Amino acid sequence: MSIALIFPPVVDPRAPHLALPSLAAYLREQGEDVRLYDCNAAGLRWLLTGERLQHAAAALRRRLGADLDLGTPEGLLALYGRRVAAGIDDALAVFDDPERFFDAHAFNSARELVVAGLAITAAACHPDVRWDIMPPRYDIAGVNPQRLDDLVRASAMHECNVFAAHWEEWLLPALAAQAPELVGLTITNRQQLIPGLMLARRLREAGHYVVIGGTVFTKFTAELRERPAFFANFCDALVAYEGEAALAALLAQRRAERRYERVPNLMYLEDGAVRVTPTRVEDIDALPTPDFAGLDLDAYLAPYPVLPILTGKGCYFNRCKFCDIPYINHISRKAYRLRAVERIAADVDTLARRFGCRHFLITDEALSPKLLVKLAEALAPVRDRGYSFTGYARLEEGFTPEVCGAIAGMGMKKLYFGLESAAQETLDHMDKGTDADVAATVLRNCADAGILFHLFSIVGFPEESAESARRTCDFLIDQAAIIDRPGNTFDMHPFGLELRTDYFRERASYGIELAPDSLAADFVVGIERSQWRDPRGLDGREVDRLLREEFYPRLRHTYHRYHATRDGVYPGFEEYAGLYGAHYGGREFPYFTSVTDCAAGFPLVLSWSSALVVMRHGSEVLVAHRQAYLRLAADWFDALNGLKVGADLAAIDELPWSGTNSRDARLAYVNQLAAQRFLDIRRA
Repeated sequence: MSIALIFPPVVDPRAPHLALPSLAAYLREQGEDVRLYDCNAAGLRWLLTGERLQHAAAALRRRLGADLDLGTPEGLLALYGRRVAAGIDDALAVFDDPERFFDAHAFNSARELVVAGLAITAAACHPDVRWDIMPPRYDIAGVNPQRLDDLVRASAMHECNVFAAHWEEWLLPALAAQAPELVGLTITNRQQLIPGLMLARRLREAGHYVVIGGTVFTKFTAELRERPAFFANFCDALVAYEGEAALAALLAQRRAERRYERVPNLMYLEDGAVRVTPTRVEDIDALPTPDFAGLDLDAYLAPYPVLPILTGKGCYFNRCKFCDIPYINHISRKAYRLRAVERIAADVDTLARRFGCRHFLITDEALSPKLLVKLAEALAPVRDRGYSFTGYARLEEGFTPEVCGAIAGMGMKKLYFGLESAAQETLDHMDKGTDADVAATVLRNCADAGILFHLFSIVGFPEESAESARRTCDFLIDQAAIIDRPGNTFDMHPFGLELRTDYFRERASYGIELAPDSLAADFVVGIERSQWRDPRGLDGREVDRLLREEFYPRLRHTYHRYHATRDGVYPGFEEYAGLYGAHYGGREFPYFTSVTDCAAGFPLVLSWSSALVVMRHGSEVLVAHRQAYLRLAADWFDALNGLKVGADLAAIDELPWSGTNSRDARLAYVNQLAAQRFLDIRRA
């Protein structure tokens, strides 16, 4: 007898997620035969082939007709479709190539073609479907994934299921051959809801005993108690919270008395009512090393495997008012359950030996300086093996020069810090527990040790003023000398009010007002900004205005050298940051997003992006990608391609410009082409 564990779409398939290998390791230790299926990574590879995209692009063009309106997203996508179909096989090959992957322009062009391929596949499937990985989404127009009725309806909309053919031709035959006694689906992200439940329903139709787990529905145990229709449509049982012992006990009961009340962390339907069993908390130090055997590690979009590891569950600080991690971990008496560093080091060594892996993502919510130093000491005997790590941390004074030096020696390539705000009153309001004056020191210590960093920042906290929000933007500008390096990244986005947080629970004390229907759904994670007011702070329109009109323009102007494009020229994603950090440690990074200030002392070469579709019409050239298009004079287009620009930037003036543009206007236009991903810039 065997078990099948499935990870459904949609997430960015840079590396495997930790849930399935963790469950597999525990069950295999119990003697179970466990097969793993990553339908997210496998599905993307299966669907994105030149032949399939040719058919999808042709179907999209037929639906739109002969006259394409390039002013619409679908029209532009249809124009771009043939280029994507012709280049997708090579684009996917870039992610497998240990040389081309680290060519930032080749990498970004490949990402552009992959993302466009998803959009074309979805649009050809049905005009109401949107599929993306930047950021991940799978949406159907008119379907609200927070409503159970909509999820039931969507799961039966076969015409809106992009993945149906992959499941019918690959997954279901594999499961039929395996004949598992239980099929588990892990849904860890909101964007997996629609495709994940589509798959759950299809598996039940095929006669499988289906169990759903993952953090998404763990947040809704109270709601699920009152919704037997969820179980009637999607699963035979649901494991809330931690699943290792629960799945083992469920298998034992399936084979014996079927006394499901004896299975911990279980929800199931019996006599029309939802039954809920007692909760169990795992001893994280007793869990085995995650086991990735059976996953096709070559299916992920990276040339080397990057494997996730866990050092602890929960958060050692556990007080931030905007965060729902305390709720997710509330079943444990300990806010933070930590694995012994000797076991973590053994996990790293085991995974390196078994799967040929040198690159790891530590998935903890926050890594303390003390823990990282202990881990560095535990890994000291194998330091020469060249392991690399990325992880998340808090901007604490414990990240001293000595600590940063120690963890850099361990192989820490990038830390992801929650800056949130640079205004102390805002940090105190959210109970962040950090000192705004310490942030710059920590960043300098990281930079001096050779550790890259990302800064998460948020605008629009309850009762936050515009002046306080501006201090966060000012901090990012003022620290440009430290931050403005290729591998450092940052973001600034609007505050989101999530239900399972102190800010939501205490909303009345902050004067927060909810719209009458803001909670009128079955599975509400957060409240849309249009659905709540903050009379004592910034409203949603003012937050949007500050970001759009003030903060983003200032940041783009300051950080134009490497960060002017939508995602930066140096990939900032955790897995890619580790790979790029290991590759470019001590090497020059020769790629830019601006000619201004970059040509001082060395020449640059300009070229049109290899991801573009280029169409010539007499003296005019049309160039396009999935988001924009341009009509250019052919002689200007040809002259720019391969242009070498020296320190004096004179070559820009020598282009066949029409009119009498100033030097500044010409530079601004060339830089805009780079920022919009039309133009690539690299050191000669």
